[in-house]
Amino acid sequence: MRTTSSKRRTATLLGAAVVSFALIAGACSSDAKPAAVKATTTDAAEPAAGSDTTVAGAAETDPPVTGDTTGDTTVTDTAPPDTAVVGPPDEGTPTPGGDLVMAVEGETSSPWRPAEMVCAISCHQIARTVYDPLMLPGSDEQPHPYLASAMEPNADFTVWKITARDGVKFHDGTPFDGAAIVDNLNRGRKSILVGTVFKSVTDVSVDPADPMVAVVTVSKPWAALPFTLMGQPGYMASPTWLAASDTDDALKAKPVGTGPFVFVDYKPSEYFKAKKNPDYWNQPYPYLDNIEFRVIADGLTRRDALKTGSVDMLHTTNGEVITEFRDTADLFPSTEITFKGETSYTMFHVTQEGSPLLDKRIRCALAFASDWPTVNETVNAGVFQLANGPFSPTQTGYLADNGFPLEQDMAKAQELVAAYKAENPGALTLALATTNDETNLVLANFQKQWYEEAGIDSVTIDQIDQGQFIVTALLGNFQVFGWRNHGGLDLDQQYVWWHSSSSLPVGELALNFGRIKDPKLDALLDANRASNDAAEKKQIAEDVNTLFATECYNSWSWWTVWMVAHTPKVHGIDGGNLVLPDDAGNAISGSGIAGTFYPQTIWMDS
Repeated sequence: MRTTSSKRRTATLLGAAVVSFALIAGACSSDAKPAAVKATTTDAAEPAAGSDTTVAGAAETDPPVTGDTTGDTTVTDTAPPDTAVVGPPDEGTPTPGGDLVMAVEGETSSPWRPAEMVCAISCHQIARTVYDPLMLPGSDEQPHPYLASAMEPNADFTVWKITARDGVKFHDGTPFDGAAIVDNLNRGRKSILVGTVFKSVTDVSVDPADPMVAVVTVSKPWAALPFTLMGQPGYMASPTWLAASDTDDALKAKPVGTGPFVFVDYKPSEYFKAKKNPDYWNQPYPYLDNIEFRVIADGLTRRDALKTGSVDMLHTTNGEVITEFRDTADLFPSTEITFKGETSYTMFHVTQEGSPLLDKRIRCALAFASDWPTVNETVNAGVFQLANGPFSPTQTGYLADNGFPLEQDMAKAQELVAAYKAENPGALTLALATTNDETNLVLANFQKQWYEEAGIDSVTIDQIDQGQFIVTALLGNFQVFGWRNHGGLDLDQQYVWWHSSSSLPVGELALNFGRIKDPKLDALLDANRASNDAAEKKQIAEDVNTLFATECYNSWSWWTVWMVAHTPKVHGIDGGNLVLPDDAGNAISGSGIAGTFYPQTIWMDS
């Protein structure tokens, strides 16, 4: 039941607001979807993608290698046919050349080394210019080799062999081989940031029988490992550059990969520039001569930069901006990347000593007090679909009714808070963190009003610079936090965000930001990781969904819509334009990093 006073006050705040809300919390997105489990992993989770349009074009240096994956788990590379390169029907044939400027929402407050990047969507979008991942998702929602040419497990998924693609070199001329894979993965294992991802890996070494093969050994079955190598853990950097930057901090900001673009210049909080890699292994990509990313944290300012011609393209999750560009598609065409996308929500630090959020009653009270339907309709023009959990309707694990409240029930919220206060006398206070985006401040004020009406004595709002927002979450220095995450194709992609092995003490970098420590959740995540049975994985994901609703570990808002808007001269943003080199069709956008696309497919009118 929705109380009249709360709804009236919410409407008053909404009426006074001249800017809209878009939850712009950056999340480290672990992408992943294995390459070698095409025939055995059928579970789908959440990357973001647009429609698929075939674009031919791949490396012509290797002869076709056959690899029937039916009935086993081996994925091998087969060169795609040599056909003409065409864009979507309404875009025509790609034209090489052009310089593109894109506005992104946040800075990356860390070195540009894969094992150290504190990576939100802006970071991933930039990283994809210079780095290639070992794996990418195909339109069949299965992982396929990209920079790798094959990935093959043993019978019980405790040993994986990853084969480096032949003939590929890093931008500095260093050969890409098994040793390069080993160097990158072992750096990831030692990383204080992404090391949690590789906790069950016991050894990574070059196959004595083949210098192009890296052998990964794990302590317990990991059928979904290839999913992990589609994202940050799978980005491959030059071992020569990595070694040099070990002793020269200045080099850490000058990344060297195998990607479609070569690093040119970087100025923190301002721009990242890269130029075409003329020797890119996956021809005919890329099309652009130069690409530049400019950091514009505020969503409305970013919109204005596109409208005034300061930039050629932007990305956004701001409901007002999305609505405006939908209405002006003739002036600013756009692509909406929502397929199996991420969820916007309020994250709670659930194990902080002395915090009222240790008590499920307070967490659930905040969920019952929230009036997301009114905010979504009034502020976001109904752009987003209200969320009841981490899994959107296109993801495995989605449940239409999992018990989580979609409507505000202030009476229930007040009842829960009162019960807590009766047992815990004294002031009940909370700190709410958000970014320095003005629209997010509007949202934070709504939440403050809801929570205080529910009985919280005082709610303070802390605005944090976008570049430091993830760092704050990683360190666990928060109570209530605006967030956005959980894109992917398999539940295993959420392992690092929710498993207790990723929950470290406050002050230490941890990917389990909310510091959840739940034995039931751990057991479910472990079971999914080892399973290769689609029906079993579906039930596990649904059980995870129900557990989150019951424990109120997060308060869900809506499933995010990412829009990439641009001028009419820009083309090729749809992820379906990227042809995979294993003759598996085209890639899908997002690959677990919601809202991202492949920069090598973009082209501009001459």
